[in-house]
Amino acid sequence: MANITTTERARKIFWFVALWMAGVGGTMLLALPFKLLIRAGAAIH
Repeated sequence: MANITTTERARKIFWFVALWMAGVGGTMLLALPFKLLIRAGAAIH
């Protein structure tokens, strides 16, 4: 098993969290127009 230093581990955890948050943020930005369209459609009916 390779000896991983705490800084390497912290860097990997940081990148994992950063990429995960970017993915969640991107998904929410993609879903926003559909959410607004559904809300507008519900307001008409």
